[in-house]
Amino acid sequence: MNDQIRVVGEVFKPTSVPYRTNMTLLDLMIDIGGLTPFAAGNRATLSRQVHGGRKTFTVRLNDLLKDGDITANVPVQPGDIILIPQSWL
Repeated sequence: MNDQIRVVGEVFKPTSVPYRTNMTLLDLMIDIGGLTPFAAGNRATLSRQVHGGRKTFTVRLNDLLKDGDITANVPVQPGDIILIPQSWL
């Protein structure tokens, strides 16, 4: 089983992070140093293996990181991939 969480796109440090028990999206963002100024945080997606296939969920990183909306903090799981797109200027 893959015990890494991958983060790609508009982040300061695109990387794989080792999963830790009870890890959340906020923990992950702290580990990678946050979003770039060009990130469209509320259009970010989380891709997760579910029942033999991949399912994609939208995550609200701007709400979490900029507005402090703790309801946007969701658990992450081993094997998750977070993709943060660039904002439209």
